[in-house]
Amino acid sequence: MARILIVDDNQAMVEALSIVVSARGHDALTALSGEEALNLVESEVVDVMLLDLTMPGIDGFETLDRLRTMPEGKNLPVLIITALDEEDLEGRVSDAGGNGLLRKPVDVNRLAEQIERHTAAPN
Repeated sequence: MARILIVDDNQAMVEALSIVVSARGHDALTALSGEEALNLVESEVVDVMLLDLTMPGIDGFETLDRLRTMPEGKNLPVLIITALDEEDLEGRVSDAGGNGLLRKPVDVNRLAEQIERHTAAPN
């Protein structure tokens, strides 16, 4: 069982993703802002972060940038979840240190596959 941190300013999205994560046997931690997420990473064990890009305050890219400077966040797998449909967004996410990109509405099977991929013990 992994601990998944869900970061989105949309409460309904956080609740929906929490249900999906919990149904797959994982613990869901939630944050409604980038600042809250960074504080949780410092105080909680997190195995994977699901991070929205478009949030007030610090956005997903800024959150990811700050996360990568923290000892607890340097190697934390981060899956970006966004409704943005920009060209080359996958490249920008990769360049920023993200480990994957999922578009809203989220395909729950693809989300589960990505979580499993990033939480599986190395062989």
